[in-house]
Parts: sequence; structure tokens; C-alpha cells
Amino acid sequence: MKKNVNAEIRIKSKASDIINAFVNPDTLNKWWATASVYIEQKDGGLYALSWLKSDAGVKFILTGRINVLNKRSHIHLEDVLYINAEKPILGPTRIKIDVEEKSAYSLVKISQIGFGKTEEWHWYYNLMLDSWPQVLVLLKQYLEKV
Repeated sequence: MKKNVNAEIRIKSKASDIINAFVNPDTLNKWWATASVYIEQKDGGLYALSWLKSDAGVKFILTGRINVLNKRSHIHLEDVLYINAEKPILGPTRIKIDVEEKSAYSLVKISQIGFGKTEEWHWYYNLMLDSWPQVLVLLKQYLEKV
């Protein structure tokens, strides 16, 4: 049985603003506390985020390739690697961020697939199971206060 992580949330914001929050480096830094960002905002473009930068280096990196970007409804990433200074590199996985705009809110859905079966993968799966809902709450708090 394949493991998938799914999370969703309703946000009082336009779908385009939500997608922008995932691809605009300045915005990402404000709500997701990224240390550095490199994103080519196009189909096939590179997508790389890092967190917790110090003199010792970078603690976490998420990098992949944008399979499909529609700034009004979705961003789909493939060949996603998770790099943690204390773990082996894990990947590739696929992440889909889909936004459906309604009249009073937008429904944001994130899914991540492609988890392996080793102990490290089990750790990463549980991390993402906990993390994606928290990420969506941070996004909601940021967009609804702006």
C-alpha cells in the first residue's frame, strides 16, 4: 500500500494570492520563514527552499522541479528531494498544491506521494503528516491578516 500525505484548509483569499505565496521568494520568507529561495516560475523550472541557515550551514532543504504551474489554481512539483543535515537525502517525491476558489474562500489541498519503505522514509512520512497541516495554518494566518 502506497503512503500519501494529504492536507487541506479553507483560506479567505484569492487562489492567485495563495499560489503566489508558494512561488514568491519575499512572500515565502514572511510566512514560511525560509532562509533562502530559488524558484523559476515556469513549467520545468527549479524550485528550492532552505530553512535555518547559520554559520554551520543550512539545516533543511526542499528542492524539486515545477511540473505544472498555473498561478490561478495549482503548482505541481516533481523530483522533490528533502535534505536534512542529520538524515540521508530522501526522494524523489511529488507534491501537488491545488487551490479551488469559491465565493467566500479558497480551498487549498496539498498532497505528497512517493514515500519509500525504509526507516528513514517512515520518519519523513510522519514528519510530513504532521508538517503539511501546520504549514497550511501558517499560510492561512499570513494571508488572512494581510
